[in-house]
Amino acid sequence: MYLLKFPAHPGTYFYSDADIHRADNFITVLDCLMTLFDRYVPGIPGQPLNIKIERSADSPACFRNLKEIHLNTELQYVSQAAYQFSHELCHMRIPFFVGEDLRWFEESVCETASHFFLRKLANELSGEKYADHPALMRYAPKFSEYSARVLDGAKEVDLTSKLQMRRFTLNCYLRDENLYVAKLLLPIFEKNPGLWEAVLYLGHVPSGFCVTDSLEIWKTTARREESAIEEIRSLFLSSL
Repeated sequence: MYLLKFPAHPGTYFYSDADIHRADNFITVLDCLMTLFDRYVPGIPGQPLNIKIERSADSPACFRNLKEIHLNTELQYVSQAAYQFSHELCHMRIPFFVGEDLRWFEESVCETASHFFLRKLANELSGEKYADHPALMRYAPKFSEYSARVLDGAKEVDLTSKLQMRRFTLNCYLRDENLYVAKLLLPIFEKNPGLWEAVLYLGHVPSGFCVTDSLEIWKTTARREESAIEEIRSLFLSSL
């Protein structure tokens, strides 16, 4: 077992059965994603984080208390790894556990993070900063293409339905529905990237409120990007 350090993030390590030469591009991609997250979804500098590949039905997963992220992928599947890592890192960066009534929304936001940061990653890796990683520079457009393929599979659901909101509350892991919500959220986040800082306040919203009231409390608590949060809230207004 190798313990590989992330170049730009002291305290972040990848546990791997492969040595550094085989894992180089894999670590470079995840390290770049962390740098992008630092830009948009700031965390605690130097906070420890361990990343592992865990091929099981329970992965990918984020363990806040252990400061661990498990990915269900392989070293050569860098787009899949980036997709999963962005989702789980979004969970990790939210400092407090989100209330049960909004867990489905957190899942949808973290799905949005996968697509937002895959697109940012494609642009970042194509720059001269990564000239010493020519294979990744050539591969960079594939990250956006991966996001597009996943989003193309989104199936519309009725977000104005009280039944749908109840389904979300009972099971926050409705992946097809989460993907559809993320598809609607993505252009709002791309127009208003400051929303990622507002995401850090989702854990301040108490349980016991309907979705529109919860999002109103989020808007009031975050005190930033209020018009963008209101645009998100309007997606669910008819569900009252």
